[in-house]
Amino acid sequence: MTQMHRRGSTALSALLAAVLLWLPLPAGATAARAPEPPPSLTLPTQVLVVGGTPAAIAAAIAAARHGLRVQLVCDKPYLGGLLTGAMMDQWDLNKAPDGAPIEGGIFREIYNRLGEAFEPQTAEAVFLDMVQAYPAITLHMMTAPVAVKVTGMALDRRVRQVTFVDERYDERFAIDAGTVIDATDDADLAAMSGARYDVGRQDTGLDTKMQAATLMFAVVGVDWHEAARSYDEGRYGFGGVTEKKIWGYTKLMRAYQPLSAQVAVRDLNLGREPDGRVTINAVDITGIDGRKPSSLEEGMEIGRAEAHHLTHFLRRRVPGFQHARVAAFADELYIRETRHVLGLTTLTANDIWHGSVPYDTIGLASYPLDLHPSYVGEQPAYAPVRHIYGVPFRAMVPYGFDNLLVAGPAISATHVAAGSARIIPTTIEEGEAAGAAAAVSLRHGVDFARMAYEEEWMRRLRSSLARAGAVVDIARR
Repeated sequence: MTQMHRRGSTALSALLAAVLLWLPLPAGATAARAPEPPPSLTLPTQVLVVGGTPAAIAAAIAAARHGLRVQLVCDKPYLGGLLTGAMMDQWDLNKAPDGAPIEGGIFREIYNRLGEAFEPQTAEAVFLDMVQAYPAITLHMMTAPVAVKVTGMALDRRVRQVTFVDERYDERFAIDAGTVIDATDDADLAAMSGARYDVGRQDTGLDTKMQAATLMFAVVGVDWHEAARSYDEGRYGFGGVTEKKIWGYTKLMRAYQPLSAQVAVRDLNLGREPDGRVTINAVDITGIDGRKPSSLEEGMEIGRAEAHHLTHFLRRRVPGFQHARVAAFADELYIRETRHVLGLTTLTANDIWHGSVPYDTIGLASYPLDLHPSYVGEQPAYAPVRHIYGVPFRAMVPYGFDNLLVAGPAISATHVAAGSARIIPTTIEEGEAAGAAAAVSLRHGVDFARMAYEEEWMRRLRSSLARAGAVVDIARR
């Protein structure tokens, strides 16, 4: 944020200038800055979806299926978010305690096309194919928001226009939208619009530390069948083996000494790709702020060095890894947590632990409260058990906004609750619900805040989701 500095001729004026520097701007205000060039083009649309994440894709498809015109804007050269850029090649799933699936809708369509584990390139192709199947969706790649026009008073604000820069051509254009869905992982657009938020574990009153980030990497030279056959819970600790996944090794990793003081490795999650490569999700890097490019680069450097160090350790300790060597790194870090936008309600650990299913549930979830450490040495605080709970629509509505929704890890949730709600299948549910909610809002002239509080509108939204195959009620899973 740019501020104006004024020179005063007295001590009082200097003090006043210092105070003004730190005062927050009123909602909708902008700081004085050099004038920016106007956009060369303004595009009207019914639904603006910002983000190339799975949640954004689900939101755009859901809106298009309801007959709406959609502008989908992605700041990367590929779709898929963490599934493509961060090499997340397998799912963290929401399941019933007996292992039965509890999700349907667009998530189930994606899962059926990708399977249990997949190559990032396959995910990228599938997402692009799904989006391009709808002529009502206009896709913009490598395009980022740079300015937002917000109107209204503090408790009744609307996002009227968003200005973007297409980085390929260095061109600016604006989009006027009836409804706006922020499906970025960090709620970038909501923050730019003036929405209130916490960072990391700020709600605890301790500090703003965030869950660790991870750099995933791939190795070659692994004998997968030997590794799978040799997994012994008595030796390695609780874990599991499937045709494409091995997870666990908690006892083994107690002997691992990280190269960096910022790194913790509690266990291993291994994925087998069709070409024989094995991906490793293990290196937790603390102290990384996913909102800052310099911090992200620092995390990448730490992760690359640690990957080689860890691979050397595995060559000596894990059967099948004797000839393993690092072959590739993810293009970006797996960021688990940055902002938590203040919504009309906040999802809490208590809601999850006790299986709350509120009236405005838009999808079911059950992933354990899986908090990766915010500092080296932090121990897990919750048992890895599942409780089925409902994701509330109110947590997707930023406080004080009428036409803006958030779908992704940055919904209104506490730091602890985000340990469960952050996973991609849950964010896909949120994206689908956001697209369906946009249709209800535009067709009936009801804003999202009113929709969230009035059961009549929530019944319409939930019925619409259920007809599309989503699971919004435990009795019908």
